[in-house]
Amino acid sequence: MSLLTLNYQHCDRYFPDYVKHTQVANIALQARQQLISDDIDALTLEVLGAIDNMKVNGIPYELWVDTDHPVKDELGNAVLGVCEFDPGASKDAALLLVTPIGEIASAELVLSTFAHELGHAVFEAPGWIHEAAQGAGLFDDPALTAHKAYRTSTPDAEHLSKTAPVGNAAHETSVRFAEFRANEFMGSLLVPRQHLMRAVEVLAEQHSVTITRGQSIDPDFPGLGMTLTAKSSFGFDGMDPLLKALATRFGVTPKFIRVRMNRYGLLKPGAKNY
Repeated sequence: MSLLTLNYQHCDRYFPDYVKHTQVANIALQARQQLISDDIDALTLEVLGAIDNMKVNGIPYELWVDTDHPVKDELGNAVLGVCEFDPGASKDAALLLVTPIGEIASAELVLSTFAHELGHAVFEAPGWIHEAAQGAGLFDDPALTAHKAYRTSTPDAEHLSKTAPVGNAAHETSVRFAEFRANEFMGSLLVPRQHLMRAVEVLAEQHSVTITRGQSIDPDFPGLGMTLTAKSSFGFDGMDPLLKALATRFGVTPKFIRVRMNRYGLLKPGAKNY
């Protein structure tokens, strides 16, 4: 059992103020450092599943985790994961449900989904809990407010790499930002920038990938950086073996590693490294 204690800038309703992706990455790294030592690359489902208490921006709450049963949304559709707060069930506990490893979800997908929903537990749950504690507003129906449940869900694997669809203004904008934060938290938690660069240093030459050092092309990390180039233009002799080796090392998919490589500026824009 473990406790996560985190803080970030927030409004008076305890929802995040504007938080850049670099700040989200730093919060994810703080969470990671409370869970495993720095010399370990793979953050496992067992470690994540042991989180049972949170304290975010001074708000303490329990985290009820279930990874043993299929998950459905409010319409009864099968989904990969859910983060929920229901004040009717508990006024100080967030629920995190992830579908078990099986026919519809690989071990890597379950791990990614858990990390994504944990991002919602970090960034959305404190605001949900604070809002529910305020009770009904002047023009609210007390009966409806008392039973209002808050929920995010992950319908499929594509959700873990895309933002919410564009729709009506304020609500859809807030949803897109929430999903972006959860995805960035997921990526930075499972494959942090420095960990990936360190692993690349070890594995690149073994898999015929050249490291070129020079000015960073990532504006958020100025100074010296590195870019990677496969020594062959053929997919099976190019970047793929390195991606697979890194994926095994971190417990994610090769696609996940490629996304993080792009995010951290390790691949030249437009380069055919696969």
